Amino acid sequence: MAVMWSVIFYTVLAVAAFYFILLQPVLKNQREQKKAVRALQIGDEVLTTGGLIGEVKDIIQPVDGPTEIILEIAAGVRVRAVTDAVSRRLTTLEPAETATSPEVIKPSA
Repeated sequence: MAVMWSVIFYTVLAVAAFYFILLQPVLKNQREQKKAVRALQIGDEVLTTGGLIGEVKDIIQPVDGPTEIILEIAAGVRVRAVTDAVSRRLTTLEPAETATSPEVIKPSA
């Protein structure tokens, strides 16, 4: 009887170790990736799973299908992609900085 409980204990321990060591980090990365994709905005620069780097120009959310994005990968070159193809967000559009200090003009000699 004690051998049976020992086998059950080690089996449960192995399953728990598998979950926490191997599966939990993968699930955490998937959650973070989905969160980043949901936060996509027009102007963000993204990397796709196919290796394309592009700027998000439009986000299309159809009623019954996956969310699509329009990426500009070069000047005037736009492609459609589903958000599942986005690997990560590289940059976010930042507001343009204004000049805070006046230019210094040196007098000529």
